[in-house]
Amino acid sequence: MMWPCKSRGFTLIELLVVLVLIGIFSSLVFVSVSSGIFRSREKRFVQSFTQSLFRARAASLGRGRVVRFLINGEERKFCIEGRRCQDIPKSIQIEGKGIGKLEPNVYAVTFYPDGSSSGGEIDLKKEDGSTDQIEIDKILGLIHIEHTSS
Repeated sequence: MMWPCKSRGFTLIELLVVLVLIGIFSSLVFVSVSSGIFRSREKRFVQSFTQSLFRARAASLGRGRVVRFLINGEERKFCIEGRRCQDIPKSIQIEGKGIGKLEPNVYAVTFYPDGSSSGGEIDLKKEDGSTDQIEIDKILGLIHIEHTSS
């Protein structure tokens, strides 16, 4: 028995609908992945920033000399004095209270060999509204980090 040969393909409308759906789904995946990468960069920056503060304190105690943690607002960089500076992402705004000013747009937290510091508070504000608040104790030089969400 022979089957009737009806050749039926896809219509142009069906193909366009499929292509539009593929485009929508791929753009959703792209947005999701890119925002995850963006948050990951911010998270790595906060970790690097706070680790540099801890390293500056440890270097001061270990070497028995004054060590400064520098923030250059104009160039958007931070570093331990005498070491390579790192960039501050444009998506993060840094605000400080009680932080020493060395020169225009250059601020410093100074760690002393006896364990004390110049102290202060640094807020790392992200575009999503969350903030990492870093408090540096004057007497003991201890560093406390607190994360707040919007």
